[in-house]
Amino acid sequence: MNSDMPPVPLPLATDSRIPLRERAATTADYDRYFHIARHAPDLTSWTCGVLRLQTAVLADLPRTGLDDSQRAAVLTGLLHASHATLAAWLHGEPAADRPGDDGPGDALRRWKLGHQLFHLLLTTMNSTLDDTLAAVGTARWASVRHGLERLRTLYDAATAAMAYASDFPASVYAHEVRPTMEPPLAAPGFSGTLNREHRVMTERAHALRTALAHAAAPAPLLAGIRHEESLLRAAQRRNRHAHAAICERCVPDGASLLARHTTRETERPCDR
Repeated sequence: MNSDMPPVPLPLATDSRIPLRERAATTADYDRYFHIARHAPDLTSWTCGVLRLQTAVLADLPRTGLDDSQRAAVLTGLLHASHATLAAWLHGEPAADRPGDDGPGDALRRWKLGHQLFHLLLTTMNSTLDDTLAAVGTARWASVRHGLERLRTLYDAATAAMAYASDFPASVYAHEVRPTMEPPLAAPGFSGTLNREHRVMTERAHALRTALAHAAAPAPLLAGIRHEESLLRAAQRRNRHAHAAICERCVPDGASLLARHTTRETERPCDR
């Protein structure tokens, strides 16, 4: 080593302390941002939350740019969620969490209301998936077909909920909405992958596909089930395409907050 070379600068923090590792966003951060309060609610709390969210979405829906089919899909999803809630009262089954309130009626409020609606629909889908899987296990084929039909309409409702949540100009997303999911307002790496309900839905949907692949229903009933499966897959494709279109419109470079955080972490300078 050349003794004439100056030493490499030692990076010290301005507060004269060892810096803490930057904490990436967690599921708790995601829930906090969208005002999802996880606890052990009773059915009354869940029902009040459903009614409050329904009232807020119905009041905001006429001011959106959604077309008639998208509005109908949102309303159908709300109808299924309400029906499932009423059924829980009849059967005494526990329900999921209640969403909270937000601020004034602007793009950010719609963004968060839309995600709460998305969570409500996913929760209804998860209960429907459980019921449909149970129906497959007990060979109640008419119930299986009905469950698949309901899942398809819920998928379309979820697709419309995404359109509702993002129903504002891309520039508004870039300058008003996205910054609220970045430091210092949110932990780095904020991502839709932190959505618990979606993870459960994906796992249960995979379990249902596996169960249906081995279904031994009588031929006429099996044909109807396969038809509903194909319609459900089409709804899933519509959902993926709609999500990709929203991402492309709002984030043209395709770099998610999580991807940017991961890139920064991997490119962070180290000792040499």
